[in-house]
Amino acid sequence: MNKFPLLGLLAIAWATPQASAQDAICPALPAGSNLHWQQQAGNGFTVCRALDGERQVIGVMLTSSPTVNLQRRNREEEGSIGAYEVHWYQPEIAVSTGERKRVTIVELGDDRYAQVWVDAANDAELRQLVSSAEGTALSSREPTLALC
Repeated sequence: MNKFPLLGLLAIAWATPQASAQDAICPALPAGSNLHWQQQAGNGFTVCRALDGERQVIGVMLTSSPTVNLQRRNREEEGSIGAYEVHWYQPEIAVSTGERKRVTIVELGDDRYAQVWVDAANDAELRQLVSSAEGTALSSREPTLALC
């Protein structure tokens, strides 16, 4: 067997940028954020975790129906994620523990939702992470999210 054609094919495959279907599911992170996605697909949902090193700081769950019930009494800030107007809520667990967290739900259309949350170490980081989450590129044209 001639090794040169095989080596050539391997070199071309290595040099050609390829995005798998999984990579395309997580929305683009804001430029210069130094965050990277870790993705996990489940039955009817995909979770994208934005990591700062090893620590999750932003999460996005793409699903066909929301899995959290946001309480109006926990509403904190208004904002927008792309073209979508949102209200940020303090999750119930954060109310009782004093943790710095926010969560919101974005209706993308056609029975598709994005649950977005941030986990911060302090108030300054909370403001910065909410801003980064709001800079995340959610689109109503997202792929079908592997909703099995």
